[in-house]
Amino acid sequence: MKLLVLLAATLALGSAGRVEPSLKFGVESGTVTEAILELPQIMDSLNSKQALQSLTGDAKVSALISTLQGLTSAAQAPFVSVAASLGLQTQQFWASNIILISNLTPDKLASLASTPGEFTLRVQHTAYVDSIVHGPTNITQNVQWGVARIRAPAAWTRTTGEGIVVGIIDTGVNVGHEALAGGYAGAWSDPYYGTAGPTDVHGHGSHCAGTILGRANGVGVAPGARWIACRGLNSQGGATESTLTHCAQWMLGANPRPHIVSNSWVYGSGTGWYNPQIAAWQQANITPVFALGNAGPGCRTAQSPGDQLNVISLGATTDTDAVASFSSRGPTAQGYIAPDFTAPGNLIVSAGTGANNYVTMSGTSMATPHAAGAVALIRAVNPGWSFQQIWDAIEVAAAAPPLTNADRNCGLPFPPSDWPNYAFGFGRIDVGRAIGV
Repeated sequence: MKLLVLLAATLALGSAGRVEPSLKFGVESGTVTEAILELPQIMDSLNSKQALQSLTGDAKVSALISTLQGLTSAAQAPFVSVAASLGLQTQQFWASNIILISNLTPDKLASLASTPGEFTLRVQHTAYVDSIVHGPTNITQNVQWGVARIRAPAAWTRTTGEGIVVGIIDTGVNVGHEALAGGYAGAWSDPYYGTAGPTDVHGHGSHCAGTILGRANGVGVAPGARWIACRGLNSQGGATESTLTHCAQWMLGANPRPHIVSNSWVYGSGTGWYNPQIAAWQQANITPVFALGNAGPGCRTAQSPGDQLNVISLGATTDTDAVASFSSRGPTAQGYIAPDFTAPGNLIVSAGTGANNYVTMSGTSMATPHAAGAVALIRAVNPGWSFQQIWDAIEVAAAAPPLTNADRNCGLPFPPSDWPNYAFGFGRIDVGRAIGV
C-alpha cells in the first residue's frame, strides 16, 4: 500500500491545475454545476509493468483492477478531501483517472482549482446513439440477410458462440424478448435508473443485442453466445462520460466477465477521452467493437471512439454490398484508415421492446453488432486469441466488393491499390472464412 501511495503521489506532482474556459463560463452563467476533474492517466504506465504482464486470465484481471483502484484512489484523495471541505459531491472512477464533481459554484470552482497538483477541470463529455428507425417489421423464420451475408451460417457448422459472453453498453436490453431471454447470463448494471434487471424503453440496445446473439427468427450472428449489459445510455439515447466510465469498469469486474464489448454509440471526432477505459479492456483481453458513426458520405467524418486505434471499428453496408450512404468515412482526424471493416447495417431486422416484436433499423450501430457476433464466433473457436490475432483473422478473410468512384472520393491510402480504403476499410466481414469454413 505504501508503494501505491508513493506512485500516486508522484503522478499528482507537477504544474498547477487548469480550468477549461467552457467550464468556467458555464459555472459562472449558472448553466453548469458539475465537472470532470481529470488527473494524469495511469493505464499507459501499466503496459510496461512486467509483474502484471506476466499474469493471465482471472489473475491478471484481478491484479489490474486492484492496481488501478489503488493508484487512482491515492492520486484522487487530496482532491476528494478538498471537494468535501467545500461541500461538493464527488464520484470517483478507476478505469479512467477522473472524479465527477457536483454542486459547483463560481467560488467553489475557484477554490478547487487552486488545489496543488497536475489536473484539468472540464465539462463532462457526452455521447449518443445514432441510428435510423424504419418501424415495425413482419418476420419469418428465415436467417436475416445481414447474418447470411457475413456467412455466419457457415460458421455455425463449427460453433454458434457457445462459451462466449458479450457485454453490451447501450440503452439497455429487453430481457423479456423471445430472441434474448435465453441468452441472458445474469449480470446487469443501470447507472441511470437503478433497475434491478435488464429493461429497454428506447429499443436501440435490444435491437443491437438481437443482431449479436438473438435466438429466434434468424436475427442473431452468434445465437449460442450469452449477454450481459450496462445501461450506459439513457432512454433518450444520450450518455455521459461518467455513466460510460461506470459501464467500462463494471464490465471488467462483471460475473461473468465478457469476452467482447459491443458499443453502438459515438461522440465527436478525433477525441480519445475513452481510451484509458478501452486500454483497460485490452489488458483484460476484452475485445472492443465500436460504431464509426452515421456522418457520411463526406470524407473525414469518422467519429470517436471508433476512430481510435485500439478498437475494431465498423462502417455499414447495404444488401447489395455497397457502403451505405450514411456510413462515416475516413481518414480519421489523425490520418488513419477508418473504418477498420464494414458489415451489414442498412434495413436490419432485429428485436424490439415487446415480447416477440421486431423492428427495422439502419446505421453503423447495426453493423457493429454483426461484427461483435462475428468476434464471438471467432473467439469460441480460438478462445486464447489476442485482439491483434482476431483483427488479423478478420482482415485476411474480409470480402472486397467492387469499389465505385464514390468509394474512392476520399482518396486511397496506398494508391493505386483500391484496398484498404476509406469507405470499406479493409473489407466487409466474412466470419465463415475467418474461422476456416
